[in-house]
Amino acid sequence: MRAPILLACVLLGAGCSRAPREANAHEPPPPAPAPIADAGAWGSKVAPARAAGSDRAPASALERRAALMSDASEQSDEPTLVGRFVYRVSFVVPPTFRDRRTVVRAPAGELHLDVSLNRLRARLVGPGWPADEGTEIRLRGDLLGVYLFDGRGGRSLGAGQLAAWFEGREAGEAQTRVGVRREWGAVAQRAVPGELLCALLAEWGRQQREALAYRCSAGQLPPGFRIGPWSGELTAVVPMELPRRALRADEIEPPSPITARSSRSWLEAEAISRLVPSRPAPEGGTGSLRVENRTDTRAIVLAQGVAVGWVDAGQSLRVDGFAAGHYRVGAIRPLGVLRVPPKLLRIPGELVIGRSSDL
Repeated sequence: MRAPILLACVLLGAGCSRAPREANAHEPPPPAPAPIADAGAWGSKVAPARAAGSDRAPASALERRAALMSDASEQSDEPTLVGRFVYRVSFVVPPTFRDRRTVVRAPAGELHLDVSLNRLRARLVGPGWPADEGTEIRLRGDLLGVYLFDGRGGRSLGAGQLAAWFEGREAGEAQTRVGVRREWGAVAQRAVPGELLCALLAEWGRQQREALAYRCSAGQLPPGFRIGPWSGELTAVVPMELPRRALRADEIEPPSPITARSSRSWLEAEAISRLVPSRPAPEGGTGSLRVENRTDTRAIVLAQGVAVGWVDAGQSLRVDGFAAGHYRVGAIRPLGVLRVPPKLLRIPGELVIGRSSDL
């Protein structure tokens, strides 16, 4: 496993199974990175997979539907080995939308996981997700589908429905390619269970669990993964013991209420102001981009090669801070399907995604 991950293990009190590789003195230093400013902060604290609290939450956040199958068998104080993992997850801009002049990028999010041999809890941390921050996903190894808590409350999702939920709907179908990176020849971390991580990724991309299971088997913890346009990089591993009930995968002991959102701008106006228009307006000035989503799925909006925010089906989004001019603007669905190809749009202005009949 790579040095940054091992360093994170040491800092967090976890044992490391082998030392980092020594640097080769004859190798030239890596090139300096491009001047990219991270436009937002994302959580870096390793914590149990429980949803973050909020000052206000909708009444629907209190609604909990009983799981399709009770997990009462896990209601025990018996200690069980758990791996606590943190992946930093970034949105990868599709080639069609990229702009070499880009000097800002959307904030990353984090995926926090508590994983035992037969149960998993995952939490979406930080603002960089196109979903309610603090969403918690509960999964069991002997049952397809997941139990989900978001701003609407708690409910069971059937096999593959997590993909449709991520796209802003629970009816219909959504699917995307899933890639799981594996370090061949790496020392297996047999003390840290991670097999169910691949089961989660399969549910997220609406893939067969069996098709990915081998990449997380025999203690081989994936250092990275891809789900459509999302890329995850492992940053911390902490082995520990927790009571079995702490990973119970039904509606019992819900997380703190989660604020429901219908849209979110990922960048502050100061960061948006650093985007260079394709054609500046002669008169100068600043303005806003208003987005109206008339489709039946959530959409991610991109401008000048940067993901600037997301908006739910039937909702609108406003992004402030643009210098007046023409920008290459478009939109995709969260799992990568193109909605609006990049086109020159004058800002201040409006982008309409879809038609009225699409809803």
